[in-house]
Amino acid sequence: MAKQSNGYTVLQLSLHWLIVLLVFFQLIFGEDMARYNYALRSGEEVAPLMTGYYLHIGVGLVILVLTLFRFGLRLTIGVPASVPGPALRVRAGEALHYLFYLMLIVTPITGLLAQFVDMRTFGGIHSLNKPIFVLLIVLHVAAALYHHFVLKDSTLRRMMVPHTF
Repeated sequence: MAKQSNGYTVLQLSLHWLIVLLVFFQLIFGEDMARYNYALRSGEEVAPLMTGYYLHIGVGLVILVLTLFRFGLRLTIGVPASVPGPALRVRAGEALHYLFYLMLIVTPITGLLAQFVDMRTFGGIHSLNKPIFVLLIVLHVAAALYHHFVLKDSTLRRMMVPHTF
């Protein structure tokens, strides 16, 4: 069980928003990786695609490292308690956060396994993660906006303003 704190630190918020930007980069430019793998399999020239290839792998590794660090912070310094509400809503929010962590760890690992172990098996799993990420992002943003505009609670604000100890 993670510890609880009064709010998110500057470091926690910075990691959150940096990972958000990196994930969006991967979602937008990740198709370069598919083009690279197709060109490689079909014997086409891959040199023009190498930058995208290395960027995708590099950014994926950065996401993995930052996520593990962020999860470690969650376990050591904690996170704020969930905003009070119906148990189902609170549990759904917690589940969504843990699903994000799972995806942010599993996706780079399956991508690496696809490139260096078995493209057919792990590449298929890795490719399935994109629509899952998009769905989680839509749910996450919708929930944040619901908290802000309907419930009028502090959920969104505490993701923008760091807590000082």
